[in-house]
Amino acid sequence: MPRHVPMRALDPAMSRSAVLPGWASREVPFIATLLAALLVTAALLAGHGIAYGAQDQPGECSAVVNVRAVDSAIDAGDQHEAYAYPYRDPYLATITAAALDPDGLTPGLKRQVVHVPVLPGRNNLPTLEGKGEVSVALYRQHRPAPLLFILSGIGSNPYFGVGPYFANVFHREGFHVVVLPSPMHWNFALAASPSGAPGYAPDDARDLYDLMQRTLLLIEGRYGVKVTRTYFMGASLGALEGAYLSVLDGEQRKIGIERFLLVNPPLDLPYAVERLDQWAALQEKLGPERAQLLRGRAVAIVESFTRDKRDDPASVARLARKFACFTTEELQFLIAQYVQTTIPELVYVTQAIHDQQLLASARGRVSERLEEAKGFTLTDYTNKIALPTWTRRAGLQSDAERLRSGGSLADILDRVRTNPRVFVMHNADDVLTERGLVDELKSVLGDRMILYPLGGHLGNLWFQENREAIVALFRTAAGSDRTR
Repeated sequence: MPRHVPMRALDPAMSRSAVLPGWASREVPFIATLLAALLVTAALLAGHGIAYGAQDQPGECSAVVNVRAVDSAIDAGDQHEAYAYPYRDPYLATITAAALDPDGLTPGLKRQVVHVPVLPGRNNLPTLEGKGEVSVALYRQHRPAPLLFILSGIGSNPYFGVGPYFANVFHREGFHVVVLPSPMHWNFALAASPSGAPGYAPDDARDLYDLMQRTLLLIEGRYGVKVTRTYFMGASLGALEGAYLSVLDGEQRKIGIERFLLVNPPLDLPYAVERLDQWAALQEKLGPERAQLLRGRAVAIVESFTRDKRDDPASVARLARKFACFTTEELQFLIAQYVQTTIPELVYVTQAIHDQQLLASARGRVSERLEEAKGFTLTDYTNKIALPTWTRRAGLQSDAERLRSGGSLADILDRVRTNPRVFVMHNADDVLTERGLVDELKSVLGDRMILYPLGGHLGNLWFQENREAIVALFRTAAGSDRTR
């Protein structure tokens, strides 16, 4: 298995949150950059990556390969020419999500790390003492303004990827922004999940809703933030959880969220999890030396991109050309590594909360228990940890399959369809779901769903047309409350 990514590396701003012993790793820039924004970027079925040659330098491949890999995906006469997005291959398109800010730090934009107390009993667990508050990122205006909550995909934290990228965009538009951690992130599991085993969207949404209310009270009371209206943007798994949030807020109106944007919500979560586990298993086929070489090459590519302008099409094209050097299997393996690196800390924390005797090492042996937890796949987490916890809490031993689905958009589609505050943005070639399901969703939502022909899974969020459409959706809703 690959070396584990330490929590300190993934959450550099979380000085008061849990920082468990880990393993130093140069994989952090690639993993956190490319995938922290994605649910499972991952169940990518199509792709035409081209093998690199032995003569290529790390992070590079021949110009001939680059041109063939990228330009062959662009058919000037095809049916998508009205949409100027340049990548027709949905796998390559998805990889360009690495164009989103890799470290969440934008020159001139001040971020405040806010620690929100939610479950007081979690602050005194052995080996986790003092680490039981939820860390969120606040980007504030110094005047009354609308506030946008942003929630990204599986295992994401508030400091990488989609969240800080759009925090910068919307702060310039005059919004306060709060970026939330994914419920599948260890910090949320520890400090905000009563079950201690997140992953079931209806329950996670309730926990998120509680966290959002507490966050509003804290930033308005302690930080003097003046909020005029409240909005929500979710991406990937965060979009699915946002759909359930829309139902909760519609029933309870404790926040009164005036507009939801759900970007690329997954329509078949178990299918994506299965693919991730298959791709993680490619470690054995590749072998340790080749796997390490692949990780090193990926790191070199992303590190070279950190000097480029994130949403410059020419910079993104250079990034795409370099990733086109990898075969489909190699890219699948690299993508699966992100979710795999989020699992050990999540397993460790769940077992610190409710020890199910799944780790043989003594509870005080933190490093040894984390090392053991590296052997868990996402399916292992679901079957061995989450499902027993969920069924015990819900008393639904006979309904395990419904729980195993993780919560489906189909289960609440009628509630979403009749809620005029909910909008969806999706791609017809989203590699996380079948085209037919995306088309069905469009037929149900009509004008409240923006459907693009290209972009893969979240691979066009950096593209100007998409970015402007997202801003326009909230700018229209905010109206005169928006200040600049």
